Amino acid sequence: MNSVINNFPGEVDIINLLALTIKQIEKRLSNIDVIFVIGGDADYLMSVYQKTGFDKFLPKLLENKVYVGRCGFDGDWRAGFDAAYRLIYGEDGEFGVSNYLDLVNFSIMPHLDSPHFPNRKESLFEAVDNLKGKVYGLRDDSAAVVDGDKIKVIGSKPVVIEGGVIIDENN
Repeated sequence: MNSVINNFPGEVDIINLLALTIKQIEKRLSNIDVIFVIGGDADYLMSVYQKTGFDKFLPKLLENKVYVGRCGFDGDWRAGFDAAYRLIYGEDGEFGVSNYLDLVNFSIMPHLDSPHFPNRKESLFEAVDNLKGKVYGLRDDSAAVVDGDKIKVIGSKPVVIEGGVIIDENN
């Protein structure tokens, strides 16, 4: 958070979705430009979105706001990706999530080659072996920028896997 605050001008507001009503959340987010979501267990975060109604409200917000997802919640929005996430990150919580936001038609797996998450590349390949969609394996110095139907990865090159097959691997 300090990096965000120190590098991007403007006002920062921290919102706990579980502590507010959806109307209070709507009011607090009405005058902001960027929604920055800190990472964590994707299923837990999605369960909070669903419990609070934020999952229904977010698409409306994105008509004129930018969404920045960090780490665990930057791309695990596709149904069926939870098993891959569990394999890679070793988390075993059950939060009753059966679908994600489906804002994009791909998934992102962060921390590829990160010293803080050893063996992520091998785990990524194993985890996505049976997935039909496209997966971008991103390193910690990378980000995916989505504008409409266009995606651009900035930073180091991603590992791109589609239908369980590596279509672009840059070491």
